[in-house]
Amino acid sequence: MAETGRQEKEYASTDPAGAADSTNTAEPVATEPLQSVVSDSDSSSNSAEQKDRPLVDRTLTTTTTRSSVMVEPEADEHRIKKPWYRSLNPLKKRTLPPIPKERVLSREYNAGLISRLTWQWMAPIMHVGYQRPLELNDIWLVNPDREAGVLAKKLGTSFKRRAANGDRYPLLWAMHETFHVEFWIGGLCQLSASIFQVMSPFTLRYLISFAAQAYIAQQLNRPPPDIGKGIGLVLGVTLMQILQSLGTNHFIYRGQMVGAQARGVLITLIFEKAMKLSGRAKAGGKAVEDQEKDKENQEKEKEAQELKKVKDNLLKRLRDKKFSQQGPQVTPDKAQGVSGDGAGWPNGRIVNLMSVDTYRIDQASGMFHIIWTSPVAILITLVVLLINLSYSALAGFALLVIGIPVLTKAIQTLFKRRRTINKVTDQRVSLTQEVLQSVRFVKYFGWETSFLERIKQIRKREIRSIQILLAIRNAINAVSMSMPIFASMLSFITFSLSQHPLNPAPIFSSLALFNSLRLPLNLLPLVIGQVIDAWASIGRIQEFLLAEEQSDDFNWDMENKDAVVVVKADFTWERTITQDPDKDGPQTKQQVKEAKKVAKVEKAAVKAGMSSEGSDRSETASTLTSDEPFKLHEMDFTLGRKELVAVIGSVGSGKSSLLAALAGDMRRTKGHITMGVSRAFCPQYAWIQNATVRENIVFGKDYERRWYDEVVDACALRPDRK
Repeated sequence: MAETGRQEKEYASTDPAGAADSTNTAEPVATEPLQSVVSDSDSSSNSAEQKDRPLVDRTLTTTTTRSSVMVEPEADEHRIKKPWYRSLNPLKKRTLPPIPKERVLSREYNAGLISRLTWQWMAPIMHVGYQRPLELNDIWLVNPDREAGVLAKKLGTSFKRRAANGDRYPLLWAMHETFHVEFWIGGLCQLSASIFQVMSPFTLRYLISFAAQAYIAQQLNRPPPDIGKGIGLVLGVTLMQILQSLGTNHFIYRGQMVGAQARGVLITLIFEKAMKLSGRAKAGGKAVEDQEKDKENQEKEKEAQELKKVKDNLLKRLRDKKFSQQGPQVTPDKAQGVSGDGAGWPNGRIVNLMSVDTYRIDQASGMFHIIWTSPVAILITLVVLLINLSYSALAGFALLVIGIPVLTKAIQTLFKRRRTINKVTDQRVSLTQEVLQSVRFVKYFGWETSFLERIKQIRKREIRSIQILLAIRNAINAVSMSMPIFASMLSFITFSLSQHPLNPAPIFSSLALFNSLRLPLNLLPLVIGQVIDAWASIGRIQEFLLAEEQSDDFNWDMENKDAVVVVKADFTWERTITQDPDKDGPQTKQQVKEAKKVAKVEKAAVKAGMSSEGSDRSETASTLTSDEPFKLHEMDFTLGRKELVAVIGSVGSGKSSLLAALAGDMRRTKGHITMGVSRAFCPQYAWIQNATVRENIVFGKDYERRWYDEVVDACALRPDRK
């Protein structure tokens, strides 16, 4: 009876129909019969569904004012029926572990040495996950030593200090300073695992020799060797296997933890930097540090500009013929006080840093130590093979030595191609971001097909480059996997032909040693490729973190009687991104030849010092733009406290620019501003709910089919929904 009552309580707590059974006894319960209001269509579907549901009768007792549920026995038996093999599992308990009321701190934080060494601190959550699905409160809170905020603060402080000191690679050494303890513990674990991996087959030689001696002694009726020696060899091999397994698993665990932590910290720093990035850095410019020296060289710059016009005029004719598919030519704006390459940091490029580049660093951190532990393991293996096979082992190693330069050359090719693919990927992501941000204009003017075709072309070029890169990488893996097999074959053939006896002890030991070379030789090219990708990503992230930040050069006076005071201030937008994205990526041989011809024309134009005349000058002027970006001049006004101000003007007069200037988005080139209050800039950005298209259109109102269709047609959404 107790067991039956307990089952009924458990069923009542999980059954929606019996939810009232768990309420307080003093809670009032409606005594009137419930009414169901359904349509004709709903009633037919409900009647079909009720056939499959268990029959439930609800009764009401006046003594307890609680509703009880009576379930038919057949339905209950069908519900709790389990496969027979599940009842035989002794690890599954009848009572499920309770769900904690709140999340607790990770057990790793207070775990002891043995628990950390054997990962015993993870046993409770694994036990709960085996008994039932994990809930949110089952997941532990992050170890305080691994929190992204703490590590990001430490890494950011180290990076700023090293950048101020003029270090060449401040981000790399800042990451090393932040994660060096766990990073090098993983390296030492991998080194010990590599050594045990080599010494275990070497010890196997003596174990096989001991077994052979015992067999011969038994056949010749001689005294057998000491059994203690054999037991010691077996225990030694077993212990080395255990230590090798522990070292390998701790290496993988700590490498993956360092990679995940580095990725989280870098994403945090990139996001914080994106919030403080100056408009000039976003546009690909930088401040001219020496203005006086720049004024002295104005005459030389004018001469260079005249010469550049002639050069561009000559180059245009070639580009129109050979590079017409590369898109329009863009010239940097000649804004005063701005220099730089014009590449800029658009949102697409920043998103690419946070997703792709941080992922490559994560992957490279996990297996990085194989780069230096694999050569150590290979050298130790060579020494042991020389002991087993004497000089015959050199024949197999000669094959390995010959293959190393080939792999090195192929890896260098991977590095070059990865840098090229990074540019194409940035181009694709940036274009996709721009299309999504300007989707209204794309829809208004019907540019979907044009932009989609352009994105497809860039994606096709990216996929083609990735296919070539993966083909090279697979070829490297195939060569590295087959080299140990052919090396062992060559060594054993040489060993046999050199009149050496084929004793089982050195032969099987050497065969195991050659097989142990597979892992380092297979992983080494893969890890080198990952490290090459990560090194390029670190350089890109470092360049972004060193970009110019937005400076708040306003005068803040909270005691000032006026809220905002602007005195003869000039503001300017930055130039647009001037890097032509279509020029990035691999070029054909014909394009390379034409580029060389262009370089020759440039050199000839510089030497000749030609000047532009007539139609050439007008043609050049039509292809080049020296217009400066939009500016606000001589802004002089005062805004009092508690005033509501409206800015009125025609389209393009600078209303939004004025608000952006007060928000600090435009660069101030003259005058000064005094702010007596805090500020908040709320521009009008398009947004949608995280819901369906229908819910966004209805927006909480009742659904009317005719009105809904009119809205869909007015917004030209019907073709997109097909």
